[in-house]
Amino acid sequence: MTSYGLVRRASWRLGGSRTLARWFFGVDFPRSPGQGYFDMTTPALVRMVGPRLGPDTRLLDMGTGPFAVIGLALWRRCGCQVVATDVHPDIVRRARENVAANHAPIRVVEARFFEGIDEDFDCVTFNIPYVPTARLAQPGDFRSDGGPEGTSVIEGFLDALALHGRAATAYLGVNARFVPRRKVVPLVERRGELRLAEVVRPLVIPVDVYVVERARARAGPG
Repeated sequence: MTSYGLVRRASWRLGGSRTLARWFFGVDFPRSPGQGYFDMTTPALVRMVGPRLGPDTRLLDMGTGPFAVIGLALWRRCGCQVVATDVHPDIVRRARENVAANHAPIRVVEARFFEGIDEDFDCVTFNIPYVPTARLAQPGDFRSDGGPEGTSVIEGFLDALALHGRAATAYLGVNARFVPRRKVVPLVERRGELRLAEVVRPLVIPVDVYVVERARARAGPG
């Protein structure tokens, strides 16, 4: 087995540990045998974004997953205001259950990108699907499927952010083993409404967090 294969296998084992997940994120999780609680992108996003938020920060956590891990973890650490979204109704239902079990004031909404989201937000976190379809660990796993090159959802999100018209800062977590920087950076640069503020690798694992902002905020009424 290659070194990459070993790292990936180890990350699956760690992500399936309920005890480790509770310790790292400060979140309670239901017992869910065979279900990973997080992947290596999750702690990278939480570790980087956490120090940048405060109690008045309005956070939109996209693709929150069945446990709403990132939204819950950042709420625990910062007291920020969180709305979490996902595209699949069953995942939304499970995320709501875990939010309720953690007694968190987080609203979980079924939504694709910004559709149906009326609130203004200061920032967006997105553990975005980036695994190329042919490399999915479980064929048909839509939660991780990033399309043929791993960039389909990234491009869809960037288009949505460019059209969104609000000045929220987006933090996108991408495993560079699947989609390297040389593929992601041009996707931002070719969208004139956006700018890449920075790329950070907050842990020793190969996860890049892309900080994307609107190049110019649209003027409000008056």
